[in-house]
Amino acid sequence: MNENEHLHAPNELEKLIDYQTGLLVSKTIIKQPTGTITLFAFDKGEGLSEHTTPFDALVYLMGGEAEITIAGKVNIV
Repeated sequence: MNENEHLHAPNELEKLIDYQTGLLVSKTIIKQPTGTITLFAFDKGEGLSEHTTPFDALVYLMGGEAEITIAGKVNIV
């Protein structure tokens, strides 16, 4: 399946990625020169390191709770 295949049909995001015990799982579903859309599935205690990106970021939480730091401000969602 190529990364842009999801552009051509409706999708249920939670069905495009699976949780795995003790791991952070990522799956890029759209990759364009103007930006990417990547799904992440985090097990409890897993996370991403702080980083920057040339594109805007969107966080959509499908379940659980997360601590997200944006521009140095911690947000619990």
